Formats: sequence, C-alpha cells, structure tokens
Amino acid sequence: MVKKRITIDHINFPESPLKGRIKWAYNKIPLKSKTLLDGGCAWGYGTRFFKKKCINTYGIDPNKDFIKIAKERYSHIKFINCGLEKTPFQNNFFDVIILNDVLEHVKDEKRVLNEMYRVLKKGGNLIITTPHKGLFSFMDSDNYVFLIRTKIPKLYKKLYKMYKGEYPKKIRPGYEDWHKHYSVKEIVHMLNSSKFNNHFSLVKTFRSGFFIGPFVGNLQLIGDTFLGRRITSFLLKPLLILSNIDYWIPYNKLSYNLAIRLIKK
Repeated sequence: MVKKRITIDHINFPESPLKGRIKWAYNKIPLKSKTLLDGGCAWGYGTRFFKKKCINTYGIDPNKDFIKIAKERYSHIKFINCGLEKTPFQNNFFDVIILNDVLEHVKDEKRVLNEMYRVLKKGGNLIITTPHKGLFSFMDSDNYVFLIRTKIPKLYKKLYKMYKGEYPKKIRPGYEDWHKHYSVKEIVHMLNSSKFNNHFSLVKTFRSGFFIGPFVGNLQLIGDTFLGRRITSFLLKPLLILSNIDYWIPYNKLSYNLAIRLIKK
C-alpha cells in the first residue's frame, strides 16, 4: 500500500532533473554562498539541487500540500509554508534568493520584491526567471486553463475531473489569475519601483527558448488530461529533449523565457 502511494505521488509531483531554468539558476549561485532561499519552491524539486551549493538552504511556498511533500522527500532542507509577501526571516539573512518562475504567479510583485530586498544581504544575489513577453507568449498553456476556467466553467470542471479524477475544490495558490509574461524593461521597472531602486546592479540577463517549449507545454496539458501523465511523458520524451536544448538558445526579443541575476548594493 505504501509503495502504491509513493508511485502515484511521484507521477503527480515528479522530481525534475537539473535542466532549464533550474540549471540556469544553479549555475549562477556563487560558490561561497552559505544561505539560500528558494522562493516559491513548490515540492522542492529544484531546491534539492540548490542545497548542494549552500549549507543552509530554505524553501518557502504558499501551498501546504507542496510543502508537506517537500518535507517528506528532502528532510535535510528547511521548508516553510508561507507566501513571499511576508516571510519569517531576519533582515539581511540570505546570500542568495532564487525566484524560479514565481513573480508571474503573485498578486503584488512590488510587495514580494520589497520583502526579498529586506531579507537579502548587501552584496547578495537575486536570481529571477519568468516567462518572457516574446513571440509565442500567447501559447502559455496556463492561460488557456485560466480562460476555460473563467469563461467556460462547466467545461473546465469536466476536463479537471478527467485529469484529476475529481471535481476541483479550490484553485492552487498562484494560479487564480492570468499567468503574466515580462520583458527585461518591465522587470527593471518593477525593481526600480520597489526598495531595490538605486540599490542593485543587473549582472546578467538571458532570454531564450522559442516555439518548442510552449508547444510541448500544450501537448502535455492535452495528453495529461486524456491519456494520463505517465503515457504522455513517454510519448513526448523526444520533444522534451529538444525543448531542453532549445532553452539554451538565445532568441533575444522573440524568446519565451527570461532569466536575470542582480546584486543588491
């Protein structure tokens, strides 16, 4: 019985390999870092890699179920159930903060950035990845789900039941609203509108990925709904490999992904 629970658990909450935005963030962590925060860590699938570079690694997420899974899987990492707008940490606590595709899910980016400024040390690194406002940003599968849920709720409930085996009880934290995409200019503007204003140096920007990523994302959504996640993952394996390769190709303004690293002054 325990074996069955673990199997289902790992299908619904898979352990991602070190690739894509997780690998980009991992590569940008300074070697001498001692304290790291993975903000919006989900069930810790990326946090487990960050721990290899930082002795004291923390993960926070507003989803209680995610944090429960993270604590069970990675007991050597400190996980806390809380939002990014208000955290339990002291001022100037972290050497590194990572927000991996998180800002697009929060309701108040400025409030989140203000809190990250408070808990990040002077000279510390803030690493942010988000969807980029590129040519194929309209293909965001999360936004298709949002449109169906808000415009055709009856269809959404039926599709959800096919996907999850039950009717939706509540919306997952961070997915209540439109999944935002940003340009570099918009990210910089948000930083300048927060407490980071005049207190950061933009060290690196990376815009990458083109069509394959969002295309595969849509195929996954359709496949998971009608075929199940295990079969879909098997069928899409070649395309997932291509998508991972494509992530590292810079397409500048046309790109689907955006990553930046800044240092707090």
